[in-house]
Amino acid sequence: MSEFTYELPDNKSFFNTVTTILKSDPKYAGYKYYNIVKDGYCEISDTSNFSGKRWNAMYTSVNFYISQNAYAEHASDIPAIKDVLLKVCRMVMPPNAGYDIMEINISPNLHIGGNSDVLNEVIESVNQTKLDILSDDIKQKGKEMSDLYVTLYCIENSLRNFIDKTLSDILGENYFSQLTVPGDISKGIATRKKDEVQNKWLPLRGDKDIYYLDFIDLSKLILNNWEYFKKYFPTQSWISTKIEELYKVRCLIAHNSYAGEDEKELVSLYYKQIIKQIASV
Repeated sequence: MSEFTYELPDNKSFFNTVTTILKSDPKYAGYKYYNIVKDGYCEISDTSNFSGKRWNAMYTSVNFYISQNAYAEHASDIPAIKDVLLKVCRMVMPPNAGYDIMEINISPNLHIGGNSDVLNEVIESVNQTKLDILSDDIKQKGKEMSDLYVTLYCIENSLRNFIDKTLSDILGENYFSQLTVPGDISKGIATRKKDEVQNKWLPLRGDKDIYYLDFIDLSKLILNNWEYFKKYFPTQSWISTKIEELYKVRCLIAHNSYAGEDEKELVSLYYKQIIKQIASV
């Protein structure tokens, strides 16, 4: 007879307990981690596999969905955030439930955390000065495009972090010199580093070459080093086509054009599909 109940906690109650600990325990850097996850939610996912920690406890993961703004701001800190959430989630999971939490996944939530604060400030300023220079149609489209940009930013940096972790685990932290890198990518990296040196006001992209790649370059890097990524994607064309289509939408926004409903649906669909493919990393 098992000593476990095999009853999963309610997702909402579990999330509330996690956030309470993050907020109240000073060892979690004040409110830092609480502020990152507070506007999101989580889902507990069990499996049919044993965890290996306790002979009859099940392998379980917790998927956190945080605001787009929080994900964009802390994209480079995701591994550290996962470590903290793993510790807290293991504290919260009842020992007699029979579920060992073995991994944490973090994804941006498409429905919360739009990036329209700046636009609202502009609109308020316009109203105060009685200058009707923005039509309601332009205001609405601006909000839509700002939200879409944040989603694209999250997709791009999710892929970037995925590539970085995958290659670091296999080749070590200095993996870039061991890759097959097309000449145009190498040239682009050198140019962007030179720009940073000459223009001190530009923010540093990061301490690895992967942070100096354009979105479309991520596809080229994956395809030219397919042996490291083939287990994550069905085919080369599966991931390359999606990145290329997303890049086209990104270019529309970068040039202040409008992306319609078809483009929005494409971004949403590809976001979900790509995240599912790389979520296990």
